[in-house]
Amino acid sequence: MTTPSNAPAETRMTTAAVAIVPGPYEWTLTFVLQNRGVFAGHWLLPGGEVGPGESTEHAARREAAEEAGVRTGALAPTGIYDVRGRDDGVPFWFRLHVYRSLVPCDIPPDFVADPTEVSQVSQVPPHEVLPHPTDMRILNDAGLADYDPGLVHRLLEADGVAMSRVDTA
Repeated sequence: MTTPSNAPAETRMTTAAVAIVPGPYEWTLTFVLQNRGVFAGHWLLPGGEVGPGESTEHAARREAAEEAGVRTGALAPTGIYDVRGRDDGVPFWFRLHVYRSLVPCDIPPDFVADPTEVSQVSQVPPHEVLPHPTDMRILNDAGLADYDPGLVHRLLEADGVAMSRVDTA
């Protein structure tokens, strides 16, 4: 990967984790409409920053519960990505650990998302929402979506985001 000039290599890395959580119906996945952070306003897989002393797997599970109300069972590691860009001129760099829930999960009917973080939670086929292109790439790599790779690349470029897979899977 070439680091874009707008995301210098000296930017401090933040470790983050996301969960791919299948919904109760075939080919549905759990998405949240993010209200804050560098990807605010986009549909995303539930996820966030890994806390001090927390494992990436635990963070993925915790974020899925906090943002979408889903209680994942066993999680399988699915990929690790470096995501770099700028948010309001400030460079960011995430080392993003992706996990996939091995069992479908329902959003509890009484779940209410924290409106400072999430404005909506949905369990739909990936083509019914337009997630951020980072999640398009993740879902393509996991074999769960077939977004046009050229489109994903153009959308990442338009957002000023560089993304590369760093694990050996």
